Amino acid sequence: MDQPHRDYRVVMVWQVRRARAADMEAVAEIVNEHIATGWAHFGDRPLAASEWVADWEAYQERYPWLVAVQDGQIGGLAYGKTFNPRAAYDWTAEVSVYLREGLQGQGIGSLLYGALIPALDAQGYRCLVSGITTPNEASVRLHERFGFRHLGTLERVGYKMGAWRNVGSWQRLAGPLDDAEPAPIVPVSAVWDGD
Repeated sequence: MDQPHRDYRVVMVWQVRRARAADMEAVAEIVNEHIATGWAHFGDRPLAASEWVADWEAYQERYPWLVAVQDGQIGGLAYGKTFNPRAAYDWTAEVSVYLREGLQGQGIGSLLYGALIPALDAQGYRCLVSGITTPNEASVRLHERFGFRHLGTLERVGYKMGAWRNVGSWQRLAGPLDDAEPAPIVPVSAVWDGD
């Protein structure tokens, strides 16, 4: 008698942790894939791991830098960074997420944002922004799933991969939306438990 077909899928378990200096080689590889083969990142040259280490060292207590890890391999990263260096923007962070090629659509971006955004909220950020080169429906869905809304699009703002590209602006507001002076941003280590 024939056995019914059973679909046995291997469930990949990813863990999110804070990035370390030693992770920046993998981070550079992941982002450089996007720079070299896609138009979602407007970089025009590969970034060295040392450049990522310098940024990570400068901002690791101001903004969470998180990686998704499975069996010691890094599959993606999500991080916050300065939106504008002027003091009035201290409560705004720009967020980005990048996944290793071939890992899109597996929920890793949601896993990373599911850790990054609550950490930023707990630190006291009131506004998160993200620029998305469009069209990029997967990234739009990810951001909107986490409460971002589309504010507008800069048309034909960048030229890459043989064509003019549009960049949309997405924003997520959090915390009290009153005119009371906000508390200073607390360090990442004060809100992040564990690694």
